[in-house]
Amino acid sequence: MENTIDVWNDLKERFSQGDLVRIAELQQEIYSLFQDSRSVTEFFSALKILWEELELYLPIPTCTCRVKCNCEAMRSARNNH
Repeated sequence: MENTIDVWNDLKERFSQGDLVRIAELQQEIYSLFQDSRSVTEFFSALKILWEELELYLPIPTCTCRVKCNCEAMRSARNNH
C-alpha cells in the first residue's frame, strides 16, 4: 500500500460487500412485512425501523455543480449526516 487512500480503498472493497447483502435483506424484510394482528402504530414503527436502517446504507450525495451548489438535496444531506 502506497498511501492512506489505498488502505481505505482496500478496506472499503473488503467490507462493503456485506453491505450489499444487508441491503438486500432489509429490502426483502420491508417488502414482506405485513400488519397481521399489529396495530397500525406497531406496524408503522416496525417499517420505520427497517427504513431507517436501510437509509444508513445510502451514499451521501456529492455535488457536481460547477458553481456554488444551492440545491436542497445537498443541504438535506448535510443536515441528516
